[in-house]
Amino acid sequence: MARIQISNATVDRIISDKGLAVSTAFTKKDGEAGKEKFTVWADPSGYKVGDTLNVSGNLSAKIDEFEGDNGLIRYVQIHVNQSQVEKLQEEMPF
Repeated sequence: MARIQISNATVDRIISDKGLAVSTAFTKKDGEAGKEKFTVWADPSGYKVGDTLNVSGNLSAKIDEFEGDNGLIRYVQIHVNQSQVEKLQEEMPF
């Protein structure tokens, strides 16, 4: 079983009472901004959109597809199971 650690992830969406959709930002080789998205299966109580988290857990991946304007689009959904979530403290402006 592969483990994953995600640092400084931002909560993008709460998935009802089942989990969180989070993302991290990075810079691509060509200088453009990129975003990695993850689904974290954990109790979402106490978290809100915009919170910054550190997440670790078991990694799973699922290939999915849909019909887009330019044909069939395939992508990989990354899930974090049996996760440990740590909410990072917000810095005060003063």
